[in-house]
Amino acid sequence: MQLRARHIARNVLFNWLGTLANMAVGFFFAPFILHRLGDAAYGVWVLAISVVGYLSLLDLGMQSSVLRFVSKGHTTGDHQASSEALSAALWVRLQLSGVGLLLSAGLAAVFPIWFKVPPALASDARKAILLIGLTTAIAMSFGVASAVLSGLNRYDLQNYVGLTQTAIRVIGIVFALRTGHGIVAIAACELVATIVSSALLVLTAHRLYPELRVQLKKPKSETLRKLWVYSSYAFLTTVAVQLVYQADNLVVGAFLSATAVTYYAIANSLCRYASGLVGSVGGTFVPAASTYEAAGDTAGLLALYKNGTRATMLVSLPILITLVVRGRTFIGLWMGPQYAQQSGTVLIILCTALFFSFANRTAASVAYGVEKHKTSALWAICEGVANLALSVTLVHWYGIYGVALGTMIPSLIVHLIFWPRYISNLVGLSSFEVIWNVWGPLFLAGIPFAIASYAVSTLPVHNLTVFFLQILATLPVFFLTVALIFRGYVRQTVMPRVRSLLFTRA
Repeated sequence: MQLRARHIARNVLFNWLGTLANMAVGFFFAPFILHRLGDAAYGVWVLAISVVGYLSLLDLGMQSSVLRFVSKGHTTGDHQASSEALSAALWVRLQLSGVGLLLSAGLAAVFPIWFKVPPALASDARKAILLIGLTTAIAMSFGVASAVLSGLNRYDLQNYVGLTQTAIRVIGIVFALRTGHGIVAIAACELVATIVSSALLVLTAHRLYPELRVQLKKPKSETLRKLWVYSSYAFLTTVAVQLVYQADNLVVGAFLSATAVTYYAIANSLCRYASGLVGSVGGTFVPAASTYEAAGDTAGLLALYKNGTRATMLVSLPILITLVVRGRTFIGLWMGPQYAQQSGTVLIILCTALFFSFANRTAASVAYGVEKHKTSALWAICEGVANLALSVTLVHWYGIYGVALGTMIPSLIVHLIFWPRYISNLVGLSSFEVIWNVWGPLFLAGIPFAIASYAVSTLPVHNLTVFFLQILATLPVFFLTVALIFRGYVRQTVMPRVRSLLFTRA
């Protein structure tokens, strides 16, 4: 058990560091791209990414299937089963990538018609969509190698490849924008970075798992059936995620303007950064949950849920509280004061739902790990459809605020009503125990931090350096409150480990 815990912690650390690096790049990079492109061109770029992002649905959930069956086959030594699952997924993905390329051409043709794109940007928008479509097709085809690394719990190598891709992308985009190029050049840089990272993933997966044998022929119907039984509900969840995170930009672009997309995307991007950081913690729990379930270790599964939920909330709560209390100030310093009011209000609305969504992130990982994600997938798709319907309705009355409300309301319903009850089927905790014993102490710890953040927000701040120093000054309030609430655990478990580490080094 101790070895598993250390291994899980190691995976979380690597995923977290990789996500932090990507967040740092996005944080410092977004203002550069926005101010180089301008509001309209930046909005068109966000719309293009959002539209083509729906092509990732062609994955049909195969990525999670490969992770599941490779992990299981490698653990049991059934390399033939792993090879068959990988080959089948690749065979399907190659064909779907071809379909995706055709759809990209169609999207490029109708894009300026569907959305309010300035005429001067219509040609560049079409070219960018074609390049993004090709990038998506390559990533989809060779992304199975990334699932192999996840299935082998080599998140360290996966993140090294991701950082390499990010570095190539950043260097290329900076050069392109500094030399006067626009969204077409950005799309080309994304394509080159994806080609390089895909090649590295394939080589790394082959070296780690040489027993895998890929055969590009029609797979057995039994293999396809096994993949689809698992991936079909993962696919529904992916559809829901696309509806929640990508549809908003499309609704704003279709009913308002490309410039309005920029204001909405600024807030939405901060939510995606926060989600990525929390996801880097929770995503590593899927293979761990699968291992516990296979061993019949219900106590380990329960501990994984409790400790994992507390870990994700420990990471997410300071971020969300800061975004809600001081989001407008942050956006004004980060992107410019003209974006502070509108984007800041959207951010508050979106973050309200994330408090409870993040609290259930570990439960979702456990559900995938033990193959009990069917019901949660159906609820997720209901949330996504309701999000789209409400956003389309409310955008006419409240503009971008209405779109944000259309996202918030279904999310609160699902995560406050459905998930606490569903968790009892996963780990045996009642809804009361989930809310009172697992969520409650962490939410309670966030109250003093929220008060401290509000008090500090009354002080003058003229740049991001001062802003972050103020955040660092208030963070101890949160962690000291957590230590006080969990003082028994700190005294019995944490402090002995700290003393042991210090004594060993001495």
